[in-house]
Amino acid sequence: MLSNQISAFEYVSILVSIILGLGITQILSVVSDLVFDTPKVKFYFPHTVWVVFLLFLHIQDWFITYQLKDIPVWYLPELFFILSYPVLLFVLSKVITPQEDDVDRTDLKTYYYRRYPTIFGLMGGSVLLSILFNTYLLKLSLTDQWPLTVFLALLLGLMRFKTQKEAVHMAFAMLLILGVGTAIWLERFNWVIR
Repeated sequence: MLSNQISAFEYVSILVSIILGLGITQILSVVSDLVFDTPKVKFYFPHTVWVVFLLFLHIQDWFITYQLKDIPVWYLPELFFILSYPVLLFVLSKVITPQEDDVDRTDLKTYYYRRYPTIFGLMGGSVLLSILFNTYLLKLSLTDQWPLTVFLALLLGLMRFKTQKEAVHMAFAMLLILGVGTAIWLERFNWVIR
């Protein structure tokens, strides 16, 4: 006999997916508008890298959330904790993408330098949530999370010193690409849906 009931995980994942979908929609919508206005827009490499990285984080969170499928019972505090990361990603997607009325909408270099301390601060919060998620729900040790800790330290350092040196931001963007590529390669057999 077929049952119309959904599992507790399926019920929770619906809300997670909605919030992640809102963030992805925000990113893709603004990026498509900017691409449409390409003749007027001055793109900036570090900003572009951060936008693509944020899109990757949305997809990765949706992917990683599936690892919680075996939790039979969910409590409201757990739900709030699980939702805090996608909510933060959504806020980041709004901050990192220039809105229609933004004065720097077509000069993404100026936009990036005006917003990067906020972006880095919010990203630092998301890294901290990732560490807590990995520790308490995925049962990873803190020593296994040293790359996240290094990333958090770099973010907080750059945010604290508010450097406007282009070489620093270019290098950090390249480091981000290298880090994500390495993580995808090393975790290719762990990031699996079965």
